[in-house]
Amino acid sequence: MGKNITEILNLMQKNTFDASAGGDSHVHASYKGMRLSSAFQPIYSLSHCRIVGYEGLLRATIGEAETIVPTEVFGSARSEVEIVQLDRLSRALHMHNFASQHDDMNWLFLNIDPKVIVQGKYYGSFFKDLLDYYEMPPSRVVVEIIEGAISDESQLSESVEFYKKLGCLVAIDDFGAGHSNFERIWRLAPNIVKLDRSMIAQAVDNRTARRVLPGIVSLIHEVGSLVLIEGVETLEEAMIAIETDVDFVQGFYFGMPEANVLQEKQSKQIADLFRDYHDTMPQEMHYKKLSKHIAAFAEVVSKMQSGFAMEQACQGLLEIRGVDRCYLLNQYGIQIGTSIVVPSRQGVADIRYHPLADGNGANWIRRPYLRRALNRPKELQLTRPYLSIANGKLCVTISIAITVLNQIQVFCCDVDWE
Repeated sequence: MGKNITEILNLMQKNTFDASAGGDSHVHASYKGMRLSSAFQPIYSLSHCRIVGYEGLLRATIGEAETIVPTEVFGSARSEVEIVQLDRLSRALHMHNFASQHDDMNWLFLNIDPKVIVQGKYYGSFFKDLLDYYEMPPSRVVVEIIEGAISDESQLSESVEFYKKLGCLVAIDDFGAGHSNFERIWRLAPNIVKLDRSMIAQAVDNRTARRVLPGIVSLIHEVGSLVLIEGVETLEEAMIAIETDVDFVQGFYFGMPEANVLQEKQSKQIADLFRDYHDTMPQEMHYKKLSKHIAAFAEVVSKMQSGFAMEQACQGLLEIRGVDRCYLLNQYGIQIGTSIVVPSRQGVADIRYHPLADGNGANWIRRPYLRRALNRPKELQLTRPYLSIANGKLCVTISIAITVLNQIQVFCCDVDWE
């Protein structure tokens, strides 16, 4: 066993055990008059409706009552040597207290101070010795790194590779706070990206942020990383987490940090969230909100298949509030003729988008409303809200693939979403 880990373990072993806080093997340590201990906050997989990991969190007190927040604890470490020692002591506490509770399945998430990530290698080996001492498989440890706190790109990449080669998973922490950027995510390819609480808080108050968040999650998934959203504290925030398709959640709404890991790992709470989500799924809500438009759209389709010209068939649909335009595409995505725009909107709602108003001959092959319609002929399709290139407003598109004069065509209608 290495000298560094022996010194750290001795610091813990000199302190008392607290049977009431987690059995006779739950240890504490002293640091500059503060009593340090571990707490574990559960991390849930939404799809599995159960706990899949715990984040080890440092708890510090002075005397009987005064609580010291972790930032103040680490702020008391004045030198680089002290920071390295305190960080290692914290991780050793979490490792011991987690291992002693005989959870043989779930991940242990461990934060590492940015300064230690950069300078720790100059103070001798520690982390591998710690894993070996507690016989903790590296595959069950998730190392959390705050990417925005490390300005040295090469050092950040080197650290991520070190923990990956060790066999651990790597999580980028607090993404979305400060100067986080996707370029680093693409380059580092972490196993997990933890979204900062500010992102879900903004999604509650800002409709644009709420619409954009699922796209951010999707982009991170395409990089090859799983997504965890932290700081979920309310029912509304929990429902947003469900909507965004994140993989994991963490926060007071799902579980408070405790000295003991939870014995009940299934979550009826998440199952109930999914039940409520099913009843209010965005797609279902869109259908309800646009029920009048959809009924009129179906009537237009019926008329067109009976031989009516599109302009004549669309008259009733164009009179419904919110309808912007109707248009027809061939099976290759090429628009046939100009769009039929609601008379009051002709000339474009926002003159700044005038160069884009005429869609005759435009190629919309990339649009989801075309591809989905062609893949499922005769079935009505409805998009998520998106920005219309024709007028610069959020819209949804209703579409359907039909056969007109023995040719496959896709009939579309854009409706304002606001």
